[in-house]
Amino acid sequence: MGSMIDWLDSSHPLLAQLQQSGQHQMELAYALPLMQDGTENHFRNVRTSFYLLQAGRQLLPMTVNDTEYTNSYVCSPYSTYISYAEEELYLFNMKLVRGVLRAIISSIAPLLKAARINRNIHLNNWLLSTNLYDGREGEQLPQLTSRLVEGFPDHALIFRSLNEVTNGTFMKELLEQGYVMVPSRQVYFFDGRNPLYLKKQNSSWDQKLLLRSSYSRISHADINQNDYKRIEELYKLLYIDKYSALNPQFTEAYIRNAHEHKLLHMMGLRDSDGILQGVVGCFIRGDVITVPLVGYNTSLPQEIGLYRMLMAMVLKEAAEREQLLHLSSGAAHFKRIRGAAPAIEYSAVYVKHLPLGRRWAWTILGAILNKIGVPLMRKYKL
Repeated sequence: MGSMIDWLDSSHPLLAQLQQSGQHQMELAYALPLMQDGTENHFRNVRTSFYLLQAGRQLLPMTVNDTEYTNSYVCSPYSTYISYAEEELYLFNMKLVRGVLRAIISSIAPLLKAARINRNIHLNNWLLSTNLYDGREGEQLPQLTSRLVEGFPDHALIFRSLNEVTNGTFMKELLEQGYVMVPSRQVYFFDGRNPLYLKKQNSSWDQKLLLRSSYSRISHADINQNDYKRIEELYKLLYIDKYSALNPQFTEAYIRNAHEHKLLHMMGLRDSDGILQGVVGCFIRGDVITVPLVGYNTSLPQEIGLYRMLMAMVLKEAAEREQLLHLSSGAAHFKRIRGAAPAIEYSAVYVKHLPLGRRWAWTILGAILNKIGVPLMRKYKL
């Protein structure tokens, strides 16, 4: 692929050449359906222009947006820092803290809209709650940045899902190129390369619960096309209905493609009638696993422990693969007592080419989050 930098749509002749050559099969299998069908056929709440970015040896998913304020946070900073933040205020028990934070959010919301915060390009954007990196993203960073600024002079450039644990070197490279680090959330890691977490009491109880359960554990190969609609339903019950409609809303078409091309490694639990009652889907790049798809029948009694058993399967999988498990945010207490280590996650944003007012909006947002958001996340162990 040489050192050329370009963004490819579904009609670009290079895509056909890559398919014939057998290169980048994972990226092509993931992206082509989104490019050909439109993202809303695979994610109900994601409206974006989807491309593949050719950058030297890499082929990275890339999204381009302008407004779309009701989009999922996977390509909407407004949803991340305003809409989702408002939903998360319930996590703070003190009324005073909630009131102050609500006032801050309300005051900066119009500022961010005026600064066109959603006019952006997200790079390496898999449209998942957590984007994973393979470690090569910094190879052509100066050229990539320059080329995209030239092609999209009115858009901010954003890399989501960065943290010091898995992206420390890349974050330094981004800072050297003038990107600004804006905190987003606190995430949790389990180190499957040295799985001491399996010896934690709660982890041990979860494994025993899984062994004693009447539910049948099923592998990726045991899942079939009759399960796809059920997987969509189970994910919706947990991540959309229970948590937030701003989470990416997978459709049956997405799940079908992810399963058939093994883009997500899926596992689940069936009851004695053969009905799927819980499922997880692992996204793996390099030596890191994340779990963007988790769902279970939330109408069943909590004492059955479906979530505990699903997480036990994931923790065991990371240990068997000897890989680092990035278990995203949420359910912080559950993860901490099972041995998870926290880390602050950032978005790297390039705005040096934008008008002063738009640059200042990102600067102010970053300052507020670094001085107020990060200490609160750490204090309240969110």
